[in-house]
Amino acid sequence: MHVLPVAIPAAEARRADVVEARLARKVAPLFGLAADLPPFHRSWVCDYTALSLAEIGRGAPSPDRAERSRLEAASTARSHEGDHPGWAWSGRSVWSSQQSGMPGALTNATLNRYGPDTKAAAVLAAANRLLRDATSAVAAASRHLAATGCDPEVRLAVWAGLILEAYRAQPALVVAAVQARQVQRSLAARWGAQVDRAGVRGDDAPAEIHPPGVETDDAPEQAAARWQPTSFDLVDSTLPALRLADDPTTGPGLVTVDALDDIASAWCHRLLGIGRPGRGVVWLTEDAGGSRQVQAMVRVGAAVAPFVAATLGGTSAADRSSPPALPVLPAGEALATAPLLQRRAQLLVAHVAANYVRYRDEWLLTWPELRTGTRELVDVAVQQCARVLDDEDPVPLQLRAYAAYLDVWDPARTKGPASGSGEEDPAVRRLVATQQRTIDAWRSGRLDPGAAAYLLEIGVVALRGTGVDASTVGTWWSAILAARGLDAGDDLAARVDSVSDAQVFHLHHYVPWLAEGGRRADLRRALAVQERVAAVRAEVVRREPAGFAAKSAAARDAHERAAELATDLALATPERERGVRARVLRDAIRHVQAVLADPSTRALLEEADPQPAALNTARVVARALAAAVSHGLDVDPSDAKDAVALLDAATGSSDRASADVEMALDGTSHLHQLDGSLHSALRGWRADLAGVVDRQPTHQTDDSDASSPTLLLTGGES
Repeated sequence: MHVLPVAIPAAEARRADVVEARLARKVAPLFGLAADLPPFHRSWVCDYTALSLAEIGRGAPSPDRAERSRLEAASTARSHEGDHPGWAWSGRSVWSSQQSGMPGALTNATLNRYGPDTKAAAVLAAANRLLRDATSAVAAASRHLAATGCDPEVRLAVWAGLILEAYRAQPALVVAAVQARQVQRSLAARWGAQVDRAGVRGDDAPAEIHPPGVETDDAPEQAAARWQPTSFDLVDSTLPALRLADDPTTGPGLVTVDALDDIASAWCHRLLGIGRPGRGVVWLTEDAGGSRQVQAMVRVGAAVAPFVAATLGGTSAADRSSPPALPVLPAGEALATAPLLQRRAQLLVAHVAANYVRYRDEWLLTWPELRTGTRELVDVAVQQCARVLDDEDPVPLQLRAYAAYLDVWDPARTKGPASGSGEEDPAVRRLVATQQRTIDAWRSGRLDPGAAAYLLEIGVVALRGTGVDASTVGTWWSAILAARGLDAGDDLAARVDSVSDAQVFHLHHYVPWLAEGGRRADLRRALAVQERVAAVRAEVVRREPAGFAAKSAAARDAHERAAELATDLALATPERERGVRARVLRDAIRHVQAVLADPSTRALLEEADPQPAALNTARVVARALAAAVSHGLDVDPSDAKDAVALLDAATGSSDRASADVEMALDGTSHLHQLDGSLHSALRGWRADLAGVVDRQPTHQTDDSDASSPTLLLTGGES
């Protein structure tokens, strides 16, 4: 069950709406929806660019030309049309006789009323009709955000996030609508209004450009008439409700009115990119009846933040001296009596806003109170859900799971794990129980696969190091992979090269579970997967123009984990295989160099107060380089110098007292007790690397320091 699904119009409609309703019922099955509609009782996932107008009118894809000719000839010879009157299956396609036609198909005369591009106009009109309720829900939430003083940047992010939620419910339809919008706008745009006509006189030819407001005789009186749509209502009609633009009654806004169209087009363009590496995962599913659907898993903050930055980066919103004002959720009778999709959208605002704000690591560092504010916002939404939504509705399921995640994640980020925390901690027990409820909701169809996969994964991340049984975590990962369309029974490490880059990007948190056993075979499998994860994440960062700490840190985290795994594997390799060990250590050095070169690592050095990520990065880097030195490998003095600087920045200085260092370490680790050798190892690694800098390398006398207990890295906010 999705939060903002389409509404399939009834077969019987009032006269003014009958064409639109019939068209919507034809278009829906072509894009993975309404699989129960007669006569085919099947849905397909069609490519808008390959779809013909005839297929839209029939509501089903046709066989290719050769197959149609063969079936037509066979039909004529048999003088009947197969098992069904007027049509027959041809693989996944539907064939119909040219003589009898397809029962219930829309005629060419009806479809040709749409324009200027008939196919684009028909698809856009159908999408607007199917998404009418979702559009109203997004518009209502946007109006409320604008009226209650929500920060403009957060406003835009929430708007984009709600549209993203509508996209997740019907990706193929939204993509087709965006493509149709582009076609319609390119054909309907009148160029010439900005051309100075002072140098010409007399009348214009019909095809020549005309002054503003002058139309040719055959031009439509209303360019935006129902038969010539140019707007995708889900996007174009809801954006103005945010009140970001100049307004005669309220005064100047962040942008001009004309800029709204550019903003809408920019988000439409981003929607087309969902499913590329780093921008979520999109996959196909097929049920027993042959109906296909598209599913999507998208992390809201990662998808929305670059768009918001590119849109508002040059406005006053970018000059921030105070924390952003968070949304205020509606309450009372107005919310309780609103239509279902509007209630869902208004409450889902809490999750979208929290996810976006928490993606902005620089905000969390500058204004730590945003953690508390967003967590309280989600808690309020959970309470409101109990009053206005069914307990098994997808919105309360998502919000309760996200709230349980925050209750475990936040304490470890702010004050370190409490003494005795672990499986007995009430918050941990609650999240463990929530994980199972999420799996049950997905398997029963109450929660869509994308939402289930996302919620389960962030739950695994938060629970890492709390002592949850490995077999339980394995059950969760099996569910996550299955929900994402991957075969959970396969050995992903063995076939990781055949897995799509988009899927690989999201295997980063799967790798620690693969390495859980600590055996060489486990470490080799985990490292094989992590090598691909690091390569994919590095390429994603390189392609994304908008810079964010969380985005860059995603690549750094991947290289850190690869370096740590390679170091573990090298130290688990016996002396008789020292050649293999040397190769693995060189891999570790290669990843350490990527970490040191990452912009987010340089930013860690500039922090006034050591951050958890800085200490973990310093530990991984120093340990890997020290292990290489101890086994006789050459380490570049510049790398050693950078590692020493990172260690000093993370711990305050090289001379920090043991108790102070362990206090810093305790604030970053999920471990409940720190081994006394850990501080000694840090000092030893620093001494080795300082020796490399001075061209007087020293060697560790005890490899156990290099393999001392590691701090568990959980990555950025989710």
